[in-house]
Formats: sequence, C-alpha cells, structure tokens
Amino acid sequence: VGDYDVDGVSSTAIMVDFFRQIPYPLDAIIPNRFNDGYGVSPNVLQRIDADLVITVDNGISAHAAAQVCKERGIELIITDHHTPSEILPEAFAIVDPKLDSCEYPFKEICGAQVAWLLLALVKKELKLSIDMKQFLDILAIAIIADIMPLIDINRTLVKEGLKVLMNSNRPASIIIRDFLNKSIITSEDIAFQIAPRINSAGRLEDAHIALEFFTATDTNKAYKQFELLGKLNDLRKETEAEATKEA
Repeated sequence: VGDYDVDGVSSTAIMVDFFRQIPYPLDAIIPNRFNDGYGVSPNVLQRIDADLVITVDNGISAHAAAQVCKERGIELIITDHHTPSEILPEAFAIVDPKLDSCEYPFKEICGAQVAWLLLALVKKELKLSIDMKQFLDILAIAIIADIMPLIDINRTLVKEGLKVLMNSNRPASIIIRDFLNKSIITSEDIAFQIAPRINSAGRLEDAHIALEFFTATDTNKAYKQFELLGKLNDLRKETEAEATKEA
C-alpha cells in the first residue's frame, strides 16, 4: 500500500518491479485521494485479501489500520520516513529511519529509499541475483520530488540515479529521455518537468496512472500513460491559475 505523491508512487513502483523479477505475486494499491484518504486505512483494508501487507511512504501513524490487521490476522510491515508519534502502531515490523531505535546514519531519506533498502535486505536474505542499482532511476526521481536535502547518501543516489536514467532500458526512463531530449539530465529537469506530471495523477484523478507509467513493460504503454500525465498536469496548471486569480 503506497501513497499518491511522487515518493509514494515511486516506492510502490520499485516494490512492483522487484517482486515481478523474483517472480512473486504482489498486489499494489495506492489509495485514491478523494475516495480513500491517505495511506493504509481500514477503508483500504476492506479491499485487501492477504496475509501480509507492506506499506511504503506511509503507515507510521496508521493505528486504526494496524488494529484491523491484528483482528484479521494480517501481518503488517510498515516502511515510512515520516516522524513517528510517541505511540507506534502495533505491527509485525516498523522500518523508519526516524525511530529512536533506528541506527541508520541518514535520517533525511525519502519513503522510496526506505523501501529500496528493505528490498536490498530481502534480496540478501533470499540470495537473489537482482541488481539493486537498476532501480536508481526511479529512486532519484523520488528523492528530488520529495525535496530531500541533497547531501550524503541522497547526493550520491541522485548523481548515480540520473546516470542510470540516461542508460536504463526501463520503458518509463526511455520516454522521460525522449521527452527531455537532453544529453545530460539534471535534478532541475526532474523537479520542474517530470515530478509535477507524476504528481498530477494523484492530485486530480488516480495515482495508478503514474504507477502504470513507471511499471509499464513496453514503451507504447509508457508513452500512453505519460501523455495522460501531461494532460492532467496541464489541467492542474489551469486549476491552480484559476484558484490564484480567484484569491
């Protein structure tokens, strides 16, 4: 269960791609901003029939959902990067760099990084031959879009991620390269050209449009989704301009 902003969609996409490669069946749900509200919730859990739920970029304050999981015998793994309150939800495991008990040296990382680090440990545990570097194109977009400070590990991952973006055969990355049409892609290109498009899906319609762009298995599908994201972004701009004018 992800979130409808760029970080949440990126986290979910990395999860989908990773489990696809194992391969292991994974159902991804990103709540709808208008019908479901934010993050994992009792409302969203009504649509889930599983014995394990993993949250990405949300869940650190999902007490009601954790209670539902407990009652239904669902193991809940929360991965988040938001600051926890004093009382934590009851879960099988909570992975969050802002927990007092967490010894990870970099506290200011985004939700996609937390998900990516967890998957790196799953890879190690299952002795899989999955190259974790292949996800850096999406990871870099998440770090930039979530306005993480570009220092320490964040700077390294963005720098390397932009290189991966330039060479990746991921259909979404091919479309981004074609759209930007530059020999070097910068963090500004991502922040001003790509992130608003991905964000517009969850803001105006449904974040699954953006998720399907990131996880598309062919460039035709990726192109169609990106075109739709462009239209939604134009609508967002118009709506914001009208609201500003009214104000």
